[in-house]
Amino acid sequence: MTSVSRYMSYRGYQFPMLKYWSPSLGVTMLGVVGAILFLAMTLGPKPYYWPTDASYGSSPPIATRAGWMALALLPFVLGLSVKANMISVLTSIPHEKLQIFHHWTSYAMFLLALIHTFPFIIYHIDKGDMVKQWKTSLVYWTGIGAIIPQAYLTIMSLPFIRNRFYEFFKATHMIAAVVFIVFFFLHCDFRLSSWDYFIASGIIYFLCLSFSQVRTYLMHGIHTATLELLPSGLARVSVPTVIKWTPGQHVFVRFLTPDLHLLTAHPFTISSVYRDPDQAGKAPELAFYIKPRRGVTARLAALAAKQTGITKKILIEGPYGGVSTHHMSQFDTILVIAGGSGGGFSLAMVDEALRVSGLHTGEDESGQESRRRLQVVFSTRDTPMADWYIDEIESRLSQSTTLPGSDNGFETSVSVHITSKPDLTRSTSTLDSEKGTAGKLPPTDITTTGSFSLNIYRNARPDIPGLVARTVAMAHANPMPNGKKQRIGVLVCGPASMLHDTRNAAALAQKRTFGGEIEELYLHSESFA
Repeated sequence: MTSVSRYMSYRGYQFPMLKYWSPSLGVTMLGVVGAILFLAMTLGPKPYYWPTDASYGSSPPIATRAGWMALALLPFVLGLSVKANMISVLTSIPHEKLQIFHHWTSYAMFLLALIHTFPFIIYHIDKGDMVKQWKTSLVYWTGIGAIIPQAYLTIMSLPFIRNRFYEFFKATHMIAAVVFIVFFFLHCDFRLSSWDYFIASGIIYFLCLSFSQVRTYLMHGIHTATLELLPSGLARVSVPTVIKWTPGQHVFVRFLTPDLHLLTAHPFTISSVYRDPDQAGKAPELAFYIKPRRGVTARLAALAAKQTGITKKILIEGPYGGVSTHHMSQFDTILVIAGGSGGGFSLAMVDEALRVSGLHTGEDESGQESRRRLQVVFSTRDTPMADWYIDEIESRLSQSTTLPGSDNGFETSVSVHITSKPDLTRSTSTLDSEKGTAGKLPPTDITTTGSFSLNIYRNARPDIPGLVARTVAMAHANPMPNGKKQRIGVLVCGPASMLHDTRNAAALAQKRTFGGEIEELYLHSESFA
């Protein structure tokens, strides 16, 4: 059952002509079931309009049904819109995985609102009193006042529009939502049980919102963030804190300065691991590696470039999502895949894998030496980004084996793929490992061996489906010393195409799990879109 459900959770489809990557097969099937349910309830019962020779009032049946179903969706739309929502508490599914259902319930609500609206117009046009109704009925004006902001929210939230105008939509989203709720409330006008749905919506939304705000303002408080622009072009944000987190989690950061969008909070994936302050001797530090694009990230980079080490006061909401320490400690093979600024995510995963491994001995229950495998694959277009990543990953892996006789418990390999053509005029630096040296960015592939291996590939993209398949095959061929089948964890962060390839490769690998070749293959994916 786990293998089948994970196959449905991972499998996705690509539509190159539309530049669209679908949600997982399981999510798509839920969407289809929901669409069939709403269409059946809306279009199934007849008649759509009352007979002209009968007097049943001026509300067409199809409009009545659609209106009440739209109203019944309101608690779900609002409940799914907040980060600290009740569904996440009950199911342990993080809010970002539920956003697709916030979108779809909103689309369904808007479609039902249209089906509710137009039959009234058709009815009164046929009756010949449409102009009179428009001039004298307050219901029409409140309905128009609700459907206009609803249309704005729905159209602007379409992915290709939202991504293009993200900052503007984020700034206006809440205002439009408030206008919609107010006019929707006035439009319902306490009819029948409509008030019940608004009570439910208000309680659900404000309880969730209050919890997140109490945690942000009262429990976490104001933090000080230090900005630094790295040679790779990334902006590094470091924040000493008392907040606890797990690898791969993200937080929403609100910069308390007008030039960094004071009124909106922005999500950043944490690229550091939590270390107990009593053991470390200092407060743990949240670290974010941010690739400047437009809006607030571009302003962050500009401020860091103007003054190294500049500080800003911030508020932090979260953390959310992530991979549990329990999962990390159970994996016999860990495959970390990252692209671009997703490299920060992979560094946190490597740190956590090394930390968790250090908590365990190198022997299994039978007393035999147990060797786990850690494989890291990073892809980038930019040579400076590759430089930065190689320095960071080498530092982490070297520090884990610096003490005499120390061993991080992993057979580790790192592959760095630079997809742009090589710049042969650029000088190369030196990369040291325990047993060898080589130029950091040579025009040809190299392998550096020692406590870990490092492979650098020029003008080459990683073959992700082949990579996952080889990892599974190796795990099958090399069971643990006590004969136990291997558990594999695949952790990925990158652009949509990289996530799509990894998800489908992990879905296909479930057949090997179902067939008993390996114990488990678990996928955790993060998108920085």
